[in-house]
Amino acid sequence: MKSNILSISAVIVMILAACSGNDDVNPPTKTDMATFLKNTEWVGTLDGNGFEYPPPVSIKFYSGNTFSMHSIFVFFPNGVAEYRDSISGTITSIDSLPDGRSRINTNINTNFRPSATTAIYITDRKQIMGISSNPNDAPTFQAVLFPSAGISVAGEWSGSARDVSGVNYNYPDLSTISFDAADGHPVTYYTRHGSPVVYPDQTHWRTLYVQRGARLYMSGYNETMNGGIEVPYFGVLLPSGDKMMVHSINDAARLPNYVNTSEPYGPNGATPVISRK
Repeated sequence: MKSNILSISAVIVMILAACSGNDDVNPPTKTDMATFLKNTEWVGTLDGNGFEYPPPVSIKFYSGNTFSMHSIFVFFPNGVAEYRDSISGTITSIDSLPDGRSRINTNINTNFRPSATTAIYITDRKQIMGISSNPNDAPTFQAVLFPSAGISVAGEWSGSARDVSGVNYNYPDLSTISFDAADGHPVTYYTRHGSPVVYPDQTHWRTLYVQRGARLYMSGYNETMNGGIEVPYFGVLLPSGDKMMVHSINDAARLPNYVNTSEPYGPNGATPVISRK
């Protein structure tokens, strides 16, 4: 599946699970908000226009006045595709709004849409929304607070079952996938139809993964191509800890694509989500 356009003009909102956080709804002062934001992580989706679905994103604020957005970004400077796993921004000021929200005035060093994200609205210290410099545009992203204690991805995950047999799943590259860090070298294992995926010598097929807070850098497994291949994926855990949004732009990834009207890999237009089993 390819992402051909990064010009984003409409938002498809994904309903995210509720997360833990500070329940103080009194309008915070600028100093309070600046202190609160330090080292927080937020998870959600980018505006989905130009993609098959709204891609997952993780937003990390640092102890200074900077933050980063992590996803799979594709830019076309001079007509040539350029891929990045993150872009950065700077907080220029913080305002308190009459409705109790806070507005972070910002700039993002590399825009992922023609009009820049110039402000981030924060509601109840639990939800954030990117506001475009174009007042006619929809939000550039929406996200919720991720628990500061973190959540381990260890365990087995799958997409939702496609039939009562429990054999066929949405997002089959990541169904079923097991994350294991017990030996100090985080690896993923795969199961197909109840049996482990193995190499010709019968040892388990396994690949390394990396977890950074809510973010996962991992591989799916596509058994239908070339006798079985690894497919690069990016994942973002939701605050509930039992669901993960996933995304790939690799041609071999089995993800929703409007060309496949029968939706063999999952619902068209919906951000792919796998669940902890």
